[in-house]
Amino acid sequence: MRIKNIYQLIILLSLAVSMQAFSLDEAVSVALKNSTEIQKASMNVEIAKADMQEKQAQNYGRFDLLASYAHYNLPRTLTPLTPVSVAGGAAIIPTTQDMFVGGISYSVELFTGMQNTRSIEVASLQKEIADNLRFLSREQLIYNVKTLYVNILALQAQRDAQTLYVKALKDLHESVAYKVELARLAKIDELKSLADLNRASLGLIEIESNIEILKSTLAATMLVKEVSNFEKIEIEVVDVGESQESYDAALAQTKRQRLATLDTNKKIKEEEKTFAMKYPKVGFNGYYGLSSGINDGSNAYSGDFKSADVWQAGVDLKWNIFDFGKTSSLIQKSRIKTMQSRLDAVKTKRELQSSLTQALIKIKLSVKTFASAKSELALMKETQKIEQLLYDNGASNINDLLYSKARYQLANSSYISSKHNYQNSLNYLNYLLEKGHEK
Repeated sequence: MRIKNIYQLIILLSLAVSMQAFSLDEAVSVALKNSTEIQKASMNVEIAKADMQEKQAQNYGRFDLLASYAHYNLPRTLTPLTPVSVAGGAAIIPTTQDMFVGGISYSVELFTGMQNTRSIEVASLQKEIADNLRFLSREQLIYNVKTLYVNILALQAQRDAQTLYVKALKDLHESVAYKVELARLAKIDELKSLADLNRASLGLIEIESNIEILKSTLAATMLVKEVSNFEKIEIEVVDVGESQESYDAALAQTKRQRLATLDTNKKIKEEEKTFAMKYPKVGFNGYYGLSSGINDGSNAYSGDFKSADVWQAGVDLKWNIFDFGKTSSLIQKSRIKTMQSRLDAVKTKRELQSSLTQALIKIKLSVKTFASAKSELALMKETQKIEQLLYDNGASNINDLLYSKARYQLANSSYISSKHNYQNSLNYLNYLLEKGHEK
């Protein structure tokens, strides 16, 4: 008996866990963990980091291991001939038709007109841009999840209210049908109550369908199979109470604004990098290696394996003095791109300020709408009670009763919508100020 009770307890606990609602924070956490866009944004950060390291490494030059084999139709010397090398007699100079060459070379750019330096600065700015884009991807995802979550909660509240409304109409219809059977009411009253019941039932089906659509969208956003059992959130409708100027200062510190500045700085550095093409390029290169081979038959020491070491070091200069306007055209293109970036920065600033103004207006409007809807709901509730009392006492007809119930349901729907619209407006403000991850 005791074992059976334990099994029952385990089953009940399992059901409780499976039916446990997940919170908004949990939904955001799962979405952030599974998001492929954020993963790709993180990869872009790593790409930018690797690109910067590549540009930095170019300042130190490169070592190359070289090796070759060649067969010649005529004998060749292992090293170039000089008067000193033939002073002891040409017969002792190694010659071969099969030459092996192996060595190591080093080359580095000594001066590029600051072109390499500008490349590193551009790569560094690109890394910071990638970091900011990753952060904004997170903020966008958080905002999307919160909006969908709140909209689902709003529809669920609408569904609960609509369910009660349908039940009330069903009870009314059954009461009217019973009175029609007793010939206390006309058949038209039964038809009217049935029509309102069918209309309300259809509205309930539409709400359920919209809930499933939003659930599917949220599941896709979170990259999970399905979502259910949403935990309700407490919504306190209050005005933000701060001036536009205080928010403007916070908006200026956002990463969206910083991105516009970074893009302009990047374009400036790219312009300077292009201008560096006008300067000469100076490079250093060095080589050390061995040339070896077996003396050919014409050599006095035929068949002997010989080798000689060869090394060299040098500096080279390259200066483009005329290219038919190619460099000038590239510089002009870079300047235009810089000007465009500055214009984009101004546009971004104005758009952010406009979005902020709209967000604050929407919050103030939603606060007033909520207060009005709350007051109207209280009035419609009392009106419905009075109409029900009048109808029960035969002092009112069914049209007035159905109208009062419909007005109450409409007021309740407006109340629910206004409260959740306020929360969405607040979420949008936090999104603009990039504080979604903090709330």
